[in-house]
Amino acid sequence: MKKQSQKLSTLMGIASLIIFLILAYGVMFHKAWIHTFDNYFGNAVRGLATPELTSFMIHFTKFGNYQSLLGFTVGAGLILFLVRKIRSALFLLLNGVILAGPINVLVKHFFNRPRPTLHHLVYVHSSSFPSGHSMSIMIVGGSLILLANRFLKNSTQKLVVDLILLIIILGIGISRIYVGVHFASDVLGGWSLGLVILLLSQWIFDKFAGGIS
Repeated sequence: MKKQSQKLSTLMGIASLIIFLILAYGVMFHKAWIHTFDNYFGNAVRGLATPELTSFMIHFTKFGNYQSLLGFTVGAGLILFLVRKIRSALFLLLNGVILAGPINVLVKHFFNRPRPTLHHLVYVHSSSFPSGHSMSIMIVGGSLILLANRFLKNSTQKLVVDLILLIIILGIGISRIYVGVHFASDVLGGWSLGLVILLLSQWIFDKFAGGIS
C-alpha cells in the first residue's frame, strides 16, 4: 500500500512539473495558445459575476494571502509542537513559512509577467506568473491534507476534511481570476508548482526524517 502511494505521488509530481513547464514555456515566449487558454477561462469565471459573488470573492481571496497563511501555519505548527507531533510541525512550518512565499517571489521575478489589464478588485504589487495565492494555498492546504490522512483513522472524516481543503484550494485560485489580478495560466501554474514543491517536501521527510507523523 505504501509503495502504491509513493508511486502515485511520483506520478502526480512528474505530471505537475510537466504542466508547469508547459505553462512557463507559453508565458515566456508569448504563445498564442496561452492567450487563448487565458481568455477562455478568464471570461468563463468573470462571466459568473454578481454583486453578491463579487463581495464574497473580494473577502475570500484574502485567505490566500501569504501573511494570512503564515499566521495560520505558525499557529497550527505550535499546536503540533505542544501535542508532540514534532516532525509534523516541522513539515508544516517548512512548507508554509519557508517554501510557500520565498520560492514564489523568486519565480515571479524570473518570469516578470505583467498583470491582466483589467480592473483589479483587490490591490496587487508583484508580477503575475505564477499566482502566489494559488501556490501557497496548494502547499499549505496540501500539507494539511497529508497530515489529516496520516492522523485521522475514520475514512469519512478523512473524506470530509479532504473535500473541504480541496474546495478552498480551488476556490482561492478561481478567486484570483475573478477579481481580475491573474490569468488562468497563472493560477494553474501556481497550483502545479505548489504541488511539485509539496510532494518533494513529503519525499524528503519520508526519506530522511522518518516521515511526517
